[in-house]
Amino acid sequence: MTDFLIVNGKRVAVEPIERAALYPDQRGQAARYRIQIGQRFYRVGYTAVIWQAMSVYRDAQGLEHATLMDEAGRLDKKTLSASVLLDRSQYRLI
Repeated sequence: MTDFLIVNGKRVAVEPIERAALYPDQRGQAARYRIQIGQRFYRVGYTAVIWQAMSVYRDAQGLEHATLMDEAGRLDKKTLSASVLLDRSQYRLI
């Protein structure tokens, strides 16, 4: 099955990620984290790149972070804190 996104007014095919294969043990994740694996985000004012949460973890200080991957190219990765991703002035959930 292929997913489609609208990027800059054009329909773009995106291969779905097999989350179960990448993260086989997700039991209880919803209770522990505010960001969920598979959620999609875009940066406010820059909708050309859609970012998908690939992993979620807490650092030594207990701050939640998500590793994101560019859905279109799957080459770019970045890690952001949950507070940045959930700040609607910076990122929006799709």
